[in-house]
Amino acid sequence: MDFKGLKIFKTIYEVKSLNKAANILGYTQSNVTAHLKKMEQELKTTLVIRSFIGIKPTEAGEQFYIFASQTLNKLAKLQQSFKSMRPTLLISELLFQFIVIESARYTIETTDITIKKTCEMNNIINQQSYDEVICFKQLNHPDYYLMQTPALAVSLLQSQSVTTPKQLPILINHDEDCPLRALTLRLYGDFANLITVDSLSMLLNLVEQSQGIALLPLFLVGNNYKTVDDNRYNLDYYHYRHKIS
Repeated sequence: MDFKGLKIFKTIYEVKSLNKAANILGYTQSNVTAHLKKMEQELKTTLVIRSFIGIKPTEAGEQFYIFASQTLNKLAKLQQSFKSMRPTLLISELLFQFIVIESARYTIETTDITIKKTCEMNNIINQQSYDEVICFKQLNHPDYYLMQTPALAVSLLQSQSVTTPKQLPILINHDEDCPLRALTLRLYGDFANLITVDSLSMLLNLVEQSQGIALLPLFLVGNNYKTVDDNRYNLDYYHYRHKIS
């Protein structure tokens, strides 16, 4: 039995479903079931009763949930005591440019910053804890609470040197969880010349080199980019903080 098993059981108990627990933790249902069976074998008891309406904990399961919760809380406090004084931040790559580089709300000198794609967020927070998480994805994780939901202003952008943007393809990010991709497909999904690129950095470079136009944040407007038209859109993003028990 290990901390991973305790976390799995705690999640199963709280959501009353193996499938939901697997989705929240980013595991397969068979993996979650295997961990549950292993714990029951080690404890020599039945922790939950399975039925078509979900999971119901046994008396032993109720006791084990208390143990698991207390143990994981103690672990979180111990981990917190081991941490350096520098807070940790998990942030999506596009929001890093806006919040850290452009707005300077955090600095790499005072904060340990981890940058990930939107599609990687759920898996990352199940592997490691962060003091704050800022991303475009709504998190369904019991260890984090939502602080605020700001918005990022976006518009179709082009290179400063472009004079005929309508002749250029519209570029979208390969990351299927990218909100800019989703909004672009919703607004311009019928556009014949739509091209997918592998990364945000590649997309930015292609737009800057006049190889395409793309839906991008307005804070990029300046020396290298300008707007294609007057349309503006707001993309919500989510700022979470880790709970300290």
